[in-house]
Amino acid sequence: MNRNLLAVLLVAIVLPFTSCNDDETISPKSIVFETDFNKVASEKITLHTEDALPAADGWSAFFTEYPEGEHEFYELTSGIKNLPEPLDQSKKAFMLSGNNHSDALQMWLVKQLSGLAPDTKYLIETEVELASKYFDGSVGIGGSPGNSVHLVSKFATNGYTIEKGKSAGDNLKLVLNKVENTPESVLDFELGDVSIPGDQYVYKLIARKKSSGINVVKSDKDGKLYAIVGTWSGFEGISTLYYTRIKITLTQN
Repeated sequence: MNRNLLAVLLVAIVLPFTSCNDDETISPKSIVFETDFNKVASEKITLHTEDALPAADGWSAFFTEYPEGEHEFYELTSGIKNLPEPLDQSKKAFMLSGNNHSDALQMWLVKQLSGLAPDTKYLIETEVELASKYFDGSVGIGGSPGNSVHLVSKFATNGYTIEKGKSAGDNLKLVLNKVENTPESVLDFELGDVSIPGDQYVYKLIARKKSSGINVVKSDKDGKLYAIVGTWSGFEGISTLYYTRIKITLTQN
């Protein structure tokens, strides 16, 4: 074969692969963390802030905006439990429950995500499926048990701190640990409320999904990031929610 012709053929073969590699380098890279709590093998547990928190696929529970030591009065419980009637009671979910005496109670699930690119900014999309029985437009003390309980996702490079109040009786507070001069070290956005369609207090599965838009959060030097999903409430009564699935998609920015 003519040497010039052979050289042309080799260039024609190599160029497409070179172009493909370049495209892969500049295209956004996404990673998905998804937990189906029904598939998580875990014993039934009951816990509160003072306990060592067991995990479900890396998720564990904690509560804030209530006075330290008052978990019994606030009826704070959580754990992997069967779904309530009329849902399929053979299936499990991560249940969180509390009585909002403070008119500010927060109930959270937290997980440290790993395997991300180090020191990298990410756009976030959070999707949550949960069972709620509090219908849209329902009325309660201080606010609606459906519309006044807000579902939120939070992210922090350096994790979080539960701060104690300065005086006895002050509420415990969730503080995301900010990195100095790095606004991308924390991020939070609301996903909606926990209301269900209809006009009856009956448990139904609902889904909430939202992206961070143009806002980003940065992984740490080891490619890790804390994710927190849960609720803050203006309804001054008992809220009991069953989280069946959490999906978090991170896309390099």
